[in-house]
Amino acid sequence: MPTDKAIAEVEELKSVLNEAKLIISTDYRGLNVTELSGLRRAIREAGGSYRVAKNSLVKIASEEIDRPEISEIVVGPTGFVLSIDDPVGPTRALMAHITENRLDVVVNGAYLEGQLVDADRVKYLSTLPGREELVAKLLGQMNAPVANLVGVLSATLRGFMTVIQAHIDQGGNAGGAEEPPVAEAEPEAADEEPVAEAEAEATEDEAEAAGEEPVAEA
Repeated sequence: MPTDKAIAEVEELKSVLNEAKLIISTDYRGLNVTELSGLRRAIREAGGSYRVAKNSLVKIASEEIDRPEISEIVVGPTGFVLSIDDPVGPTRALMAHITENRLDVVVNGAYLEGQLVDADRVKYLSTLPGREELVAKLLGQMNAPVANLVGVLSATLRGFMTVIQAHIDQGGNAGGAEEPPVAEAEPEAADEEPVAEAEAEATEDEAEAAGEEPVAEA
């Protein structure tokens, strides 16, 4: 029988995963306490969050919110980058922090506004302008036909990825990178047991560094 703590965590995960427009799955097993804290801080400052959760609980939560495909990017000890608003900012922060600090973090893939995408597309997303920057650029394109501009701006109401595609279609430069293909689902790996995230960051990080056993699950 699931413990009360596991049940409560599933309920919290359901809420978090249901609200998130961006869910990036990472394998964090190569990080120490200090590196993990620094990564969390960088993502938080960019408007996102970084959460460690047990794979089995993530899979249960994703099934219960009718997003079972999320479980396809849960591989190994998993930490999630989450954003309920601008998906570009936290993605930029993740990739920049990994590169600048030479962190041993593997990006498994992401769930972005209803679509699974692979690690290459996550990297591509990090090269795009953020929401505010993109809208400002579109507003600045006053030499374009008015009907064109209105159509593109209206697309913001249908989702941020639609705006990104419109920007690309109009010849916007996304860092020179070619748009990688949508990810094909990878085989689901055996469920490993990362440490569940605690309320206080310091307590959680110490527990992860000490290799504390996660809460038992059904």
